Amino acid sequence: MARWMTDIIQGTDSGATFKARNDISIFAEQMGLRRLPIFRYNSAFENSDAIHARIDGITAGVKRGDTVYYQFPTYNGVRFENFFVDHMIIRGINMVALVHDIEFLRFPTNNTLNEIDYLNKFNIVIVHNQHMANVLHENGVVSQMVNLNMFDYHINTVLADRDSVEKQVIVAGSLNKALYLKDWQYDLPIVAYGIQPEFSFSPLVDYRGSLSPDEIVQKLPSGFGLSWDTNTSSYENSEDYSKYNNPHKASLYLSSGLPIVVKKGTAIASIVTTYNLGLVIDSLDNLEDALQNITHDELLDLMVQVNHFRKLLMSGYFTKKAIMNAEFQLTMGYPERSLL
Repeated sequence: MARWMTDIIQGTDSGATFKARNDISIFAEQMGLRRLPIFRYNSAFENSDAIHARIDGITAGVKRGDTVYYQFPTYNGVRFENFFVDHMIIRGINMVALVHDIEFLRFPTNNTLNEIDYLNKFNIVIVHNQHMANVLHENGVVSQMVNLNMFDYHINTVLADRDSVEKQVIVAGSLNKALYLKDWQYDLPIVAYGIQPEFSFSPLVDYRGSLSPDEIVQKLPSGFGLSWDTNTSSYENSEDYSKYNNPHKASLYLSSGLPIVVKKGTAIASIVTTYNLGLVIDSLDNLEDALQNITHDELLDLMVQVNHFRKLLMSGYFTKKAIMNAEFQLTMGYPERSLL
């Protein structure tokens, strides 16, 4: 019985959409899963018969009893998403959804796919963390769920460990979700990377343009990576969504050897606290004091933890572990149990 991981083919961008999906395909292939390429396109301009024919072509090599890990969403449209999983079920394929985003949590007023009913079609659903698992269960998901816990980050080159970092702030990713950069007034150096947002930066922000995901992980300067999203007109629910998602920018910072700063109450704060990977604060107003109050010994201990943890991310540890946990549940019908 073969195992497959969908591989979303699209143009490389400066954000997490392409990088996260491609990295999962790479790490899955290292485990022996076969790639199942899906080109990203807009199915709204294709009739249903053509979509069915496209899916038959994509999955021609998949046999009854195989397992397909489906990276969701593909952003190919509601019909494509539904037709694909329905095709596989009819053909006797085990289906595992690997969730990148849950749109009804992220954009509650602009969602066309009933994600609860959709995810219930799958044998297993790999979600970001237990916080996301809980909210999906509360909303009606009954499929068995597996926690990813962190997005891994594949790097094509060897990066040296950092012995220490400066007490400045680094921001990278979708800057439209970082409205605080518009009015940054803190007496704290801040460097920003990403596509120019819809607003103008505070003159105190050192904006250095946009780099590809492979470039930026090698070029981030010394500092603390800030993972802190705000609600905007484009991202209506970012602050609430951070209670459930694993921000890809956190994986970028850690893989580059930077400790991270996150907001108390977010899902990622659980990992930061558990493994001592940075600072958890209530407000950006507390950030300057939090950084200044870190002692030399505390910073050294922080860097030891970050340098160890980044090796897990670069090796695909969390992706591979989630796949193994899903394999156990598919085989046994229940999660792996702790042994005495």
